[in-house]
Amino acid sequence: MRTGMLADRLVARGHSVRWWVSAFDHQRKVMRYKKDQEISLPGIKLQVLHGCGYPSNISLARYLDHRLITRKFRTQSRGLETPDVVVTSMPCHDLAFEAVRYARFKKVPVLVDVRDLWPDIFLTGIKNPLLKKLGRLALSSDFSQIQQLLARADGIVAVSRGYLNWALKKAGRPLREWDRVFFLGYQATSKACESPVPPNLPSWLRGHETKKLILFIGTFGFSYELSMVVEAARRLYSSGREDVCFILAGAGEKEVEIRRESNGLPNVITPGWLDAAQIISLLERGYLGVVPCVSAKDTLPNKPFEYLSAGLPLVSSLEGEMAELINDFRLGLSYQAGDIDSLCRAIQILINAPSLRDQISANARDFFKRYGQADKIYDEYAKHIERLAEEGKSVIKNNLIKDRIE
Repeated sequence: MRTGMLADRLVARGHSVRWWVSAFDHQRKVMRYKKDQEISLPGIKLQVLHGCGYPSNISLARYLDHRLITRKFRTQSRGLETPDVVVTSMPCHDLAFEAVRYARFKKVPVLVDVRDLWPDIFLTGIKNPLLKKLGRLALSSDFSQIQQLLARADGIVAVSRGYLNWALKKAGRPLREWDRVFFLGYQATSKACESPVPPNLPSWLRGHETKKLILFIGTFGFSYELSMVVEAARRLYSSGREDVCFILAGAGEKEVEIRRESNGLPNVITPGWLDAAQIISLLERGYLGVVPCVSAKDTLPNKPFEYLSAGLPLVSSLEGEMAELINDFRLGLSYQAGDIDSLCRAIQILINAPSLRDQISANARDFFKRYGQADKIYDEYAKHIERLAEEGKSVIKNNLIKDRIE
């Protein structure tokens, strides 16, 4: 999503883009293409690399897939036209490391876009000091790659202030001119419908259209506590609240488990994977947006921006920077990850106080207009890349000098 929106803005500003992408759909765990190929889009050359795929986010197969993709990039990129600037994201750090090496070899400036705290995030759930030490030892080569690619980047951009600080610490240097934060944001393609019952009601929502809809839209993966959301729905229904319905829309590794746990609950609907138009329609009907993350501190995913675009108050377990934004701008309520009581309490406060919910909804719309609109974010991001490309070799030279001094 982020790379796509950035590519679109660069093309709109008159540039051409070569976008290297895996053939594997990470969200749905299926191959989008059967082989390596180049696909021509308006202003964009999509360079598809076919790996081995993987059934689980945490698996040896995923590790091998990333290595295979990296090797193919190394081979195929050398014979193509040299770009004016390279933008690479991490994760995965294997490909980002190779992209930085490529930029250095071609003597073009390179930006690294930090979107997750790899490989640190794999150790956050380990409480035992000895096991954590062994885990760090096992990932020592990955930690070394991260340090090298960030230290050699001409600029580091990140999805949050906390992520940028993390990256600079890894790189071992202070903030520089080309280091910036660009939120993920969201591409809102429709304004919230003012009618209480918008048209084109999907069949699975019939009978629930006038209820307060509590939404989760995303991947049914291990980074979300969806079982706890189902339990919150169970408790709410048991308390006699029949005017509330939970919509858990998406697919992923835990889909079978979540469907089994919610089976028989009349206030939980699992419609499966939705396309863009269906998501917009659902957002327009929503009452609250749940962000049940188990994540590292200062994570700012696209999900909160997606909900805020439709004026949905957030019920969020995100810690650090997002929790601060929710509190400072009154965008919803935070709760403690893993704490079912605090989740239920946050939901009940907002469904029991419609005037409070409506005020927070207005705050959400205002915040999104100011800070979350993808068009604004990625136009500024594109300008940042343009300036870096224009200064080109002087940037590389100056950063090499700074590296020696620092």
